[in-house]
Amino acid sequence: MAINFFDSHAHYYDDRFYGEENPQGAEKLLEELFADGLLGVINVGTNHRSNLRAIEQAKKYPLMYVAAGIHPEDVASTDIGVEGELAELYALLENREKREENKMVALGEIGLDYYWEPYDRDQQIYCFEAQMEMARKLDLPVVIHDREAHGDSFDVVCKYPEVRGVFHSYSGSAEMAKELIKRGWYISFSGVVSFKNAAKIKEVAKIVPDDRILIETDAPYLAPHPFRGKINHSGRLFYTATALAEASGRSVEDVARLTRENTKRLFGI
Repeated sequence: MAINFFDSHAHYYDDRFYGEENPQGAEKLLEELFADGLLGVINVGTNHRSNLRAIEQAKKYPLMYVAAGIHPEDVASTDIGVEGELAELYALLENREKREENKMVALGEIGLDYYWEPYDRDQQIYCFEAQMEMARKLDLPVVIHDREAHGDSFDVVCKYPEVRGVFHSYSGSAEMAKELIKRGWYISFSGVVSFKNAAKIKEVAKIVPDDRILIETDAPYLAPHPFRGKINHSGRLFYTATALAEASGRSVEDVARLTRENTKRLFGI
């Protein structure tokens, strides 16, 4: 079965792709996925090291693009400090004119994560706002990570009305989604929408309009039912799309078409 989806968020450089389930790693898997009809992937970095890995990997695949940023979970664990990471990121983004080489289409994954204790709220917000300012200055869309930090995440993006992007693997309320959509933001759904306990996310799927909906894997994470707990990849997007179609009242074909068109529009592909 051809895939025919555009995966708006994945981390194919992740070492988790090398294991018992996929011993040959991401490279062999990606060759098979693109041959089977995968129509695009945004390979998303989380710190300077992974940003560079994402860029190098994307050079090998015509339909793979890159988002580079500093993830909130990486703020406290960086080897070169927050200011060093921000400086490296800005230098990378500022030179993105070499698009044929680095294929960079967005700034991300950035945002807030209050799930893992302990966390430094002030430091996360500082890094988030610094990257939103970069996006404003460089006119780039952003990819937002928001976990257990909905209020603060919303407040930060509202400070930068010129910046647009996507809340990836959306986990907030329908009310917040409506406010984000009014402001021009996109909402992306991962395999979580297929989980039995995902009633809130399924309610969100009902209210997201056709021109603001995206689909993703967050590979190698968040595999949809019936693969929950296993390594995720773009070949399993059909299961996420089926659950999203059921929740939103759309057909699977419409989900594939709309999310593909919206991903290309948001990232200028």
